Amino acid sequence: MSRLKALAVVVPAALALIAGAATASSTSVTITSPKEGQSFSQKRVPNLPVYGGVTFAAANPTTSLFYVRRDGCGTSSDNPHLSVSTGTDAGSGCGSLINGVVGAGGDADAGAFVDYPSTDGMPLALDATKQITGTFDIQGFVGPAQAGLMEADVSMEALVNGEGVPIGSVTEMVVLDPTATDQQINFAITPDKTLDTTDLSGIDLRLHLHGPYAFSGYVATNGLSFVKIPSYTASVNRSVRLSLDDPTFAGPIPVALNTSAGTWSVVIPTPAVGRHTLYVESVQGFDTSSVVARHFTVTK
Repeated sequence: MSRLKALAVVVPAALALIAGAATASSTSVTITSPKEGQSFSQKRVPNLPVYGGVTFAAANPTTSLFYVRRDGCGTSSDNPHLSVSTGTDAGSGCGSLINGVVGAGGDADAGAFVDYPSTDGMPLALDATKQITGTFDIQGFVGPAQAGLMEADVSMEALVNGEGVPIGSVTEMVVLDPTATDQQINFAITPDKTLDTTDLSGIDLRLHLHGPYAFSGYVATNGLSFVKIPSYTASVNRSVRLSLDDPTFAGPIPVALNTSAGTWSVVIPTPAVGRHTLYVESVQGFDTSSVVARHFTVTK
């Protein structure tokens, strides 16, 4: 399976999470003016002030911790993935088999790469001003069978608007210790700054091991392998959408947003004589509030 296809697998789960958030939204909106059933004279009020209140979830800097997990290792139901929950699953003590035996100056490739796509903890608002850090714990067999220099290519990709987008990558060098049971690959990825504050639907962590080494072992998946992603407690992308006589918001009216005061406002030309309905909703990332409707009448 290609990396983009691996990322696409997480979309249904992410959409389910988003749909759940929409029914218990952390953002809400109200209309203060006009009042329900209010009447305006088109001649006396050629421009109609529309305003109200809005609340959003606090978007504070935080760190999202994902553990490397693997279900049913060595079986048809194997499922390498990232999860915000840790524990001992069917992959622990098995993980990704790593074998390589080469002479000096050679290069052993540990079976191409393994992708770990997220299965929960999404969506996520990325803070690309800080480094993504983590550890792959490689468990091997103690003895002279493990020696040399292991090169670990670690990369991360995100799902943005249904497309796979590279976040960043790094190559770390590990000198294998024949006396150690665990070889830790500590990595730090500098994310693409253009992705700062972007709302991600999914992430994928890839590990590729190669180099002039002799080794046989596994990637530990019992909480010892993980990645820490700088993020926010909620999306920093916020807006209020206003629509006149159109509940589908096909042509929303731009409004001024004052998030510090929790208000929004706009002045629109007073519509034609007759009954009208204003529709308004607030949006924070993938989270959309319930729609609020306000009816009013315009006279000559």
